[in-house]
Amino acid sequence: MKTYKRILSHALLFLTLIIVLWSTLILGAMIPNESLQSNFIRSAEVYKEKEPYTFNSGEKLNSIADNYADSILLNIAWNMGSGTSPIVSTLNTRYYDGEALGENIGLYKTVTENAEPNTDYTRYWHGTSGIVRAFHLFTDVNGIRIIGLVCLLVLVLVTVVTLTDHGHIDIAAFLLISLAAVHIWNVRLSMEYQSVFIVTFLLCPLFLILERKSDNYLTLLCVASGTLVAFFDFLTTETITLLLPLILVIAVRTKENRLSSLKVTLLLLLKCALCWGAAYIGTFLIKWTAASVAMGENAFSLALSSVGERIGGAVDTQVKPTSLFSSIAANLTVLTGGTERVDIGRIALVFIPLALVLFSVWYLLRTKKPNRSASVSLLLLTLPVFARYLILNNHSYIHEFFTYRALVSPILAILLLVWFNIELPGTRKDKRK
Repeated sequence: MKTYKRILSHALLFLTLIIVLWSTLILGAMIPNESLQSNFIRSAEVYKEKEPYTFNSGEKLNSIADNYADSILLNIAWNMGSGTSPIVSTLNTRYYDGEALGENIGLYKTVTENAEPNTDYTRYWHGTSGIVRAFHLFTDVNGIRIIGLVCLLVLVLVTVVTLTDHGHIDIAAFLLISLAAVHIWNVRLSMEYQSVFIVTFLLCPLFLILERKSDNYLTLLCVASGTLVAFFDFLTTETITLLLPLILVIAVRTKENRLSSLKVTLLLLLKCALCWGAAYIGTFLIKWTAASVAMGENAFSLALSSVGERIGGAVDTQVKPTSLFSSIAANLTVLTGGTERVDIGRIALVFIPLALVLFSVWYLLRTKKPNRSASVSLLLLTLPVFARYLILNNHSYIHEFFTYRALVSPILAILLLVWFNIELPGTRKDKRK
């Protein structure tokens, strides 16, 4: 009976979130375009003269602003208010691609000339569109990006305060180091970069607070996490919404001597992953099913063909991975500040010394009784990011300039893995069993 009730509570949470999130999208679509037009024109003018991708720190790939993605988002958001039915327009998500002139001009012509949408984009929910429309009542894209960055920084601060209030300044410091490593400040460059980090740090304090009450809250939060990221994100760094909160939970429990045995801990992580994955996939399935009904055609075939391209198809004839591991090398190159798509020499120059330093610290200060449960758990939590790069090989290679930020999770996990297996001279640490 307890199992049945737990399954029911998770299913109810999932359905409730879908209803609430979809309702916000519908409410956003109900705002008259006339009330938004002046600010939408200002936003369109921001991108009108820009290239699809622009650099903001020399030629470093980690400084690219994705004007292309933002133009499409704004285009979809505008067209949501152009349909006769807000419900249908939130499902039949389309935009005008500008044809030979490109998406940035397409946005301008959509807003100023009411150009008819000609490109299907129903595979995602585009949940940010409702928020974008609401914000355009009083600001343009520049204001929205600033608001998004401020919200993210506030949520990161709340997470840090939650950790430090329980005496975990070290974990908070490692978290900030990890965020700095992936240049978190550069999410200000694009609206589409921000949503997944905002979702993550909206949930991190909840994970840290509720994990003290029951593991059941963790699986419920993973359902919420999978649902939210599927609704708001478009395949940027979706894994961090699962991995970062769980890494923090493992770290806190390890320091407070509350981490269960390896078997119990791994079972909990598996349950969390299954809940997150089921909610993530389920959110997309509901979108594709509802879109098929609204459009009168099979939205599944369009979505699945796109998935095939991102795994191994010809997404771009000029930029193609040369091997299965090209995506991993590309993302590590961006992490190190590279200016080329893949720079093996740069990767070696940065990561070999770092690996030697971490190994030396562990070797010289290693504890006699390592925490096996924490070590194995943290090591396993580094793997999904690299598995994602391998599975979505094309996507992770072509879009390395934003997918690399998912490395924040393995960076944090590795730092904590070393930290929990050393003992500083003259101290007696209470963070291990």
